[in-house]
Amino acid sequence: MAFLKFILITFAVYFVVRFLFRLFLPFAMRKAAEKLMKKAQQQGGAYSGQGGTFYYEFTGQGQQESKRSQPEGKIKVDYVPPKDAPERKGTETAGEFVDFEEIK
Repeated sequence: MAFLKFILITFAVYFVVRFLFRLFLPFAMRKAAEKLMKKAQQQGGAYSGQGGTFYYEFTGQGQQESKRSQPEGKIKVDYVPPKDAPERKGTETAGEFVDFEEIK
């Protein structure tokens, strides 16, 4: 009798928890999506209120600021590789070659 009571209580708890998840999970997901949208907006994203969907647009503000600091037509090179290494030509720069057999 105690085993039957245990099984009935277990099933009841299972269905109650399942019902509560179905009830509160959409609310929690909506809150998480709103939090992500707010974070994206703070980082320069955009929000489309149509149908509750959102998309993220890159505004490129960092690139525009660096372009403004330079006069137009000037080129700035950030990295120049060292000339110490001997130049390699032909198959030395091509990488590894792997032999294979065609299977019919």
